[in-house]
Amino acid sequence: MENVNVREIINELSTRLGVAAEHVYEVLVKQQVINGIITIAFMVGALILFGIMFPKFLRKGVQHQKTLSSSYDSNPDMNIAWSLGGILLFTIVLSLIFIPIGINQIINPEYYAIKDILDLIKGN
Repeated sequence: MENVNVREIINELSTRLGVAAEHVYEVLVKQQVINGIITIAFMVGALILFGIMFPKFLRKGVQHQKTLSSSYDSNPDMNIAWSLGGILLFTIVLSLIFIPIGINQIINPEYYAIKDILDLIKGN
């Protein structure tokens, strides 16, 4: 029953677009590979960016902290460093989730194409 619905959805989509059903499925599979590459590139880029910025601001903050008369004085570099550290930690956690998904989209794009079609059927 579910298999028939998937075929019907693909055929309906292809008739609305004016292309063959095989072409629609092929495009969905290629789109999954592209989504995987974009996901991995974005997460790695964010890790590199915040991984470079955090130590720089931390060093500046530590050097600036040594010049302050009291440890309770405001240190904007240290505030930025701790904020970037929090963002870096959050990015690491997100990377642990999204990089494996991106790798799976590249390795097995058919699964994610079918998953998208089933989500379309369910109305998600």
